[in-house]
Amino acid sequence: MQKAIKLSRVSFKYKGADTLALSDISWSLKPGECAVIMGPSASGKTTLCRCLNGLIPQALEGSLSGDIVVAGKDVSIFRTQTLAKDVGFVMQDPEVQIVGRTVCEDLAFGPRNLLVPAREIEERIPKVLSQVGLSGYENRFTADLSGGEKQRLAIAGVLAMEPSVLILDEPASELDPAGRADLYRHLDRLRQSKGLTLVIVEQNIEEIRSMVDQVLILEKGRMVTRGSLEGLEKSWPHTLPSAPTPGMDSLPLDTAPSLEINHLNFEYTPGIPVLKDIDFSVCPGDFMALMGHNGAGKTTLVKHLNGLIPSHPGTILFEGKAVNRFKIKDLARCVGFVFQNPDHQIFENSVEKEIAFGLTHMGGSRRAVARTVDDILEKTGLDPFRHHHPFTLGKGMRQMIAVASIAALNPRVLVVDEPTTGLDASGSHMIMDLILALHSKGTAVVLITHDLAMAARYATRLVVMAKGKIVLDESMEKGLEKNDVLHRAGLVPDHLRSFSLKTGGSHG
Repeated sequence: MQKAIKLSRVSFKYKGADTLALSDISWSLKPGECAVIMGPSASGKTTLCRCLNGLIPQALEGSLSGDIVVAGKDVSIFRTQTLAKDVGFVMQDPEVQIVGRTVCEDLAFGPRNLLVPAREIEERIPKVLSQVGLSGYENRFTADLSGGEKQRLAIAGVLAMEPSVLILDEPASELDPAGRADLYRHLDRLRQSKGLTLVIVEQNIEEIRSMVDQVLILEKGRMVTRGSLEGLEKSWPHTLPSAPTPGMDSLPLDTAPSLEINHLNFEYTPGIPVLKDIDFSVCPGDFMALMGHNGAGKTTLVKHLNGLIPSHPGTILFEGKAVNRFKIKDLARCVGFVFQNPDHQIFENSVEKEIAFGLTHMGGSRRAVARTVDDILEKTGLDPFRHHHPFTLGKGMRQMIAVASIAALNPRVLVVDEPTTGLDASGSHMIMDLILALHSKGTAVVLITHDLAMAARYATRLVVMAKGKIVLDESMEKGLEKNDVLHRAGLVPDHLRSFSLKTGGSHG
């Protein structure tokens, strides 16, 4: 049987790099099989994916050796445009793949370039939207979609081209748990019904274990092991997800809130409300997990907290003063914000300069800034990359840089929107340890996440949104007991219920 994917002694080094990004990789996959690629950040996972659809060597410069054949085509010979008919690639950052003004325009773009007849394109669009949970979104503006909705759209755009091999780089990293389950269920159906070959970069293998035929583990560009999931569990037990453990004790909350939100309403498009009469507060020492479905309004809500989205006078107060009376730069010193997409806030040409940027503009002395930067680089494991340009690093590393640069400012409130997206377990722990260190000094934390296990481990308060409203605001212990609310919000808490009852559900 012809292999869907076959690599023979593949090595690759990016132009200007000192070390190999991939070293002597040999591997094959049969049609209709599913392979999962795992490994720490900067291990070569994304680079391997880029090799499979011809971006390497055709679009990204470097030195490539070895043979790569995908869907019967040598990727070094066929153009990426030709390969796109058979090989779909969903990148780690969905925004780089979205080109249409509306959802419908975006989904039509790929098939049109493959000369698919217009009537057939019209038939494909509602089908793929249903597969990714975006039915009825045809006329929505892509700029108004949430991060998770953009990720679904990017996947739908590739599915609309009906490839025989589909490569997905962290495709569910920004999806809520219910959305993750639905996505992988649809992909498995396509694999079984149409023989779709799947290659998935995924850190959490538990949810897809039933569909996995092979697991590859990369480390520093080398394939350190491969085989069935069962074999991996025996030989590499440390790669399996560990159960959550309770963290540090919560801090006593001051009575006066740092932030107060009173009757907040908001809509991007007139007549389509995104936030509906929101009332809540953030107190010093608070550690809040803000959760809910993709599109529930979480990111829109927190963008109001530091003035990124203006609010009506008196609607939002910081330490008793209306936020619209602050200058944006002054409010940013008090309310730190880490975007869901780190590329929206990275603009310096080295990691070191990026972390120093805010400190320097706040008037810190050269010596104090250097000391803080050194400390942050060491705590986050970024020190070896201090002189690298951030955009030469993977998205997980850029996520680390974005969090580190805001944490360095020691804000009184820290808002972090999906801070561990694209990070391995070690990187996630480093990020959360950094956030915990700030919290221990009195910084209030608002953490947006879809990872209920992580929320239960670190947060003391659980706030859940659905359709623009707050539907739950409880201590973590009590919140984890609200199974009906959590189910409706797509958080699927059953596997955590026993944990919450045993440990109290939080470190408080």
